[in-house]
Amino acid sequence: MSQRAGRHWVIAGVGLLILLVTNGLTATAITVFDESLLEEFGWSRSDLKFRDFINFTVVALFAPAAGWVLDKVGVRRMLVTGCLILSAAYFAYSRLTGLQQMYAIHVAFAFSLLSAGTMVVIVLVSSWFIERRGLAIGIALIGTSAGSFLLPPLNAELIARLGWRDTFALEAAFPLVLLGVILLLVRNSPVDEGLTPLGVARGGEDPRTTGLEFRQALKTRTFWAIGLSGFLTYYAILGLISHLFLHMRQLGFEPRTASLALSAFSLLAMLAKLAGGFLSDRLDRQRVFMGSLLVMFAGIACLATLRAGAWVWVAIGLIAVGWGGLYTLYNMLTVANFGLKAIGRINGTVSSLESLGVGLGIWLTGWLYDRFGDYQVPFLVLLACVALALLIGTQIRSQTPEERLRAMAVRSGN
Repeated sequence: MSQRAGRHWVIAGVGLLILLVTNGLTATAITVFDESLLEEFGWSRSDLKFRDFINFTVVALFAPAAGWVLDKVGVRRMLVTGCLILSAAYFAYSRLTGLQQMYAIHVAFAFSLLSAGTMVVIVLVSSWFIERRGLAIGIALIGTSAGSFLLPPLNAELIARLGWRDTFALEAAFPLVLLGVILLLVRNSPVDEGLTPLGVARGGEDPRTTGLEFRQALKTRTFWAIGLSGFLTYYAILGLISHLFLHMRQLGFEPRTASLALSAFSLLAMLAKLAGGFLSDRLDRQRVFMGSLLVMFAGIACLATLRAGAWVWVAIGLIAVGWGGLYTLYNMLTVANFGLKAIGRINGTVSSLESLGVGLGIWLTGWLYDRFGDYQVPFLVLLACVALALLIGTQIRSQTPEERLRAMAVRSGN
């Protein structure tokens, strides 16, 4: 094991901070602005949520290319670029005048996520850890929930005090503060500091040189099972979360209570992400994955079929626990099954499927609401997606890259 192991955990903590800012500003927290935007501009919900479809469709289209760039230039340059884009996009939001301008801003959001989102952070953390990688990834992924926990109530308070435009302008500074942290602390890998990944003896093989090639990964059933189940579950969870604030308002909850529902969801998901990472280091990952998916299914079933307001809190709890475990396991399964040799392109392609699900889930849930007048039918669609993801998830296998390469050699007769 390398010396200065604490330096490795600093990287996991920086990963948490990166995702707190980048995912927090572009995903859950921004939904607190929705009511203000609808009131000021008079858009339909499907028009408003089409911004997210654009955002994540662009991510889906360009994620494989971003993965290729990541493999070439390293994580540090990607992160710096993402912070600069996100700051400019948030300031542009404070000057918003129309629908087309908002759609253009969300194209910029897409490139900020491609440069400084989950895909890049997973590669960063994975390159610093072999031992306890699941826990390290779980710590980093807490950032997505931490942003969703901290920023919605902050946004609600700032909007009440400053108005939505000044709130956007103020929060444009957040990515610039993050940029300073990245320049100070982030290196592409421990090798750049004369260290080795946690769990690798000094002089051992660099994990970035081991694993499956991109074309080899594409030939495995597990790759496509991860990608397709990810498409369905991301459709469901973002279709839900992006509309949860508006759903709570329709049920009669006050804005601050509705924003606290997002925070409660995020707090529980945060703990579940950490638990999922911890368990993935000790138990069969596929079983932990399927258990998390079943819990999420139960929560969405509760939300879609039980109309009393009190049941919303039960549903939020179940969905948060299930999703938190799933989020860690999706990322852990990809790295653990395919290694780091071509992880940018592999994870980028998986991310493109997940992002397409996100964009469709957010937009089509709003479109279905406009057609039916409430969220029951849209939420039943989310339930069907998770049920199908359960079936596809049975095809995921937990194997090391070395085991996969040996199995592929046997099948090819080599």
